[in-house]
Amino acid sequence: MDASFPEILRRLREERNLTQADLAGNGISRALISLYESGRRTPTYETLAYLAERLQVTVDIFFGFNNEVVQKAMMTLIQQAEQAERQERWKDALEMWESAHNLCEAYHFTTWDFHINAHRGITLVNLERYQCAVEILLPLLVDPRLHDNRDVAYDILRGLALSTRQLGQLRMSETFFRLILHLIGPSDERWIRTHINLASIHELLGEHDKAVRHYVAAAESARRMGNAELEAWANIGWTTAEMSSGLTEHVSLLLDRAHSLAKSLQNTYLLYAVRHNRLVLKRIEHDVDGFHREYQTLMEEVPDDEWKARLLEERIKWSLAVGNWDDAEACLHEALGLRVTTPIRAELLMLGGDIYKHRGKWGRAETYWLQALEAFRACASELANHVLRELQRLPRE
Repeated sequence: MDASFPEILRRLREERNLTQADLAGNGISRALISLYESGRRTPTYETLAYLAERLQVTVDIFFGFNNEVVQKAMMTLIQQAEQAERQERWKDALEMWESAHNLCEAYHFTTWDFHINAHRGITLVNLERYQCAVEILLPLLVDPRLHDNRDVAYDILRGLALSTRQLGQLRMSETFFRLILHLIGPSDERWIRTHINLASIHELLGEHDKAVRHYVAAAESARRMGNAELEAWANIGWTTAEMSSGLTEHVSLLLDRAHSLAKSLQNTYLLYAVRHNRLVLKRIEHDVDGFHREYQTLMEEVPDDEWKARLLEERIKWSLAVGNWDDAEACLHEALGLRVTTPIRAELLMLGGDIYKHRGKWGRAETYWLQALEAFRACASELANHVLRELQRLPRE
């Protein structure tokens, strides 16, 4: 397999006993040379020509093909695609990456195909086209060029982890997040984010003790680094995992800390998450007035479908606790009509089984639990065993 541009540039420089500073010039800084060699920035065709001249080679060495018109077209496409990414114009970026990919294949520019495919995949993640992203990014894991730079490897693994989580493939997502931890250390904020993501995976799998351990590690590291946002998210997740385990002893203190951090950052999304978890605590503690008052306020401010589904899930649990089956059923149907991930849908379906079990509608309870069982098994969630036990105890009509 041909080498990538960053590897070729670095090898040529080292063969000539040049430092990055030696290669700099003509408006190109040492830091920019470093970005080129790490794959974090792509030079223009004019810069490539300058580098080739400084290294006493022809520019063709960076392409493996000597058609200057095609070379310039390729570099223009890559430059424009990267600019679209920086501006978060993901549809435009994808169109240009696809054009660059087609050009790359037509002229066998293997020097650039890894870079292009990595960016194609990551762009697809941002467009929420997760299955397509996995199909492009997964083969890159066995490409030797993956090891050229840890930052690029991180981006690819993170794209795979996020995509498989959204597709409900939780064990695979867990594997990708764990691989990320081998690339980075605790002094890197990405290490904290990865622990938070791992914790959320364990929550969806019903492994609350494991989730707590990851949230604690993330919160402690974020506090040491002075990263208020990540500490707040870790504390919010920590309280979620604790309450899912039926524990509430430290929840109020953790939420107070998260609220203080969110307020200092003026982060409305974080503040909403804190209030959502306070609502959960009110449900657990049977605070009737507090629950209904906060529920109405949160519903008016809900930021997206996933938060709305979680909010309706709390209402369903409350209604089940007080025996308000009609309200629970209405909330269930509304929640199932929202666009949510497979793990959240599985939890809603499980609650659907509970509703109809309490109403004595065994056939409908079985239908919901069978759907929940299939969804939980697809996610490899431990909650599948809980649903299976419920199905086995279900009387027949």
